[in-house]
Amino acid sequence: MPKDLRSFLSEYEKKHPEEIVHIEKEIGWDQEVTVIAQKFEKQEKYPILIFHNVRTCNGEKSPFPLITNLLASRNRCAEVTGSTFKMVGRDYYRKTREQRKPFTKISKGEAPVKQVIKKGKDINLWEFPAIRHHYMDPGPYFTAGYFTTMHPTTGIDNCGLHRGWMVEKNIVRFYLTPHTHSRYTMNYHRDRNEPMRIAYWVGHHPAACLGGQVKLGYPESHYAAMGGLLEESLRVVPSESLGEDFLVPADAEVIVEGIIKDYTEYPEGPLGEYTGYIGPQIPNPQFEVTAITHRKDAYWHDILVGRVDNFVMGGFALEGGVYEAVRQRVPSCVAAYLPLSGICRMHVYLQLEKPRRGDAKEAIMAAIPVDFRLKHVFVFDTDIDIFNDKEAMFALASRTQWDKDVMIFTGTRVAECDPTAPDEGVMTKGGIDCTKPAEESFSELNKTDDDVFNKIKLEDFIPQKKLEGIPKERM
Repeated sequence: MPKDLRSFLSEYEKKHPEEIVHIEKEIGWDQEVTVIAQKFEKQEKYPILIFHNVRTCNGEKSPFPLITNLLASRNRCAEVTGSTFKMVGRDYYRKTREQRKPFTKISKGEAPVKQVIKKGKDINLWEFPAIRHHYMDPGPYFTAGYFTTMHPTTGIDNCGLHRGWMVEKNIVRFYLTPHTHSRYTMNYHRDRNEPMRIAYWVGHHPAACLGGQVKLGYPESHYAAMGGLLEESLRVVPSESLGEDFLVPADAEVIVEGIIKDYTEYPEGPLGEYTGYIGPQIPNPQFEVTAITHRKDAYWHDILVGRVDNFVMGGFALEGGVYEAVRQRVPSCVAAYLPLSGICRMHVYLQLEKPRRGDAKEAIMAAIPVDFRLKHVFVFDTDIDIFNDKEAMFALASRTQWDKDVMIFTGTRVAECDPTAPDEGVMTKGGIDCTKPAEESFSELNKTDDDVFNKIKLEDFIPQKKLEGIPKERM
């Protein structure tokens, strides 16, 4: 059986029933789902949330369940991709780059996503439980919809998460940031005044969703990279209204097809963005929906933009890419991590083993250009657990002299949604060498002998009930 969202949910709920929460009570589309997830976040809990009774933007009950927080857990994403908490970024990179699998084309009659086909007057985006996440969002958005295009000369597929506002039942205004391949493809068509075919696919196995975000060359197939993470070929099927050569994921939950007929720009946004801040209203084009296909009992997948669900899932492609880029130039690099505190985009922690003089600074210079969203690079020794923010900040406090250890780079590429982004389109980034002076003596960390630490167990000295009753404290 091919992997899809429902096969994942069935297997995962049997294995981890405590990590999937079904909510039967009616809930509204306007910010209420965000608050549920937000309150779980404050408890440092990240379950998959499935809402079975959502009132949509038009006031009607959606016939489709809403699933969110699917990718909010790093441990869950590691399990989905056959990896571990610390290795998931590197394994992600390896599987999407080195173990890609060519897609398999199947007939329309075999494709679950073709169970229901809607065209013309039957098209109604507002029947899906697309929600309003934050108080300034203008309406329901595609947030887990993968904006899919075909390269104009090679026909190679490209996928990316690009926001789309459902301004009408059949009209979507969308935003493609300047450095994305989707934008390059749109510019090609716009410069020639040609219409452009696009599709959003929504809902699939989590490994497919993660693979749809990999940073590839232009053009390279996301479908093949998704197959690498799935560990099987992605099944695809011809579109319903965009031609036999426009292929879409056959095992998705929903496909929304459309055509950009002209490139007139309209007000779009503001929108709560992945940065955790409200992004501005931007003049953007729109497309007309030409067909919707979906499973009879389709799930509508939503990503909680600017929340942990959004942060975690988007970090692995960058994390693996940074590690490989730095490792090629600085062999002492043994790990890379994009911490949640830097929204898994803006900060990267690098770990070097027995670095030589100059290694830390060269690692910083190698990491900064990997992605325009990266802003700050911090380099640590192996006696610091880079997956623990407290230890990282301890090293920053105790091992740096900023007149010697700080590097600053002006005039670098900028992410438009960054709230600090200046109007001129470039910004300043930097890095800090938080390693001990290479090849010099340095004070040793306070520690206990390993044999003593491993021998002592709290439950041997304190009753289990008492241990469980001691409250946690965040400091």
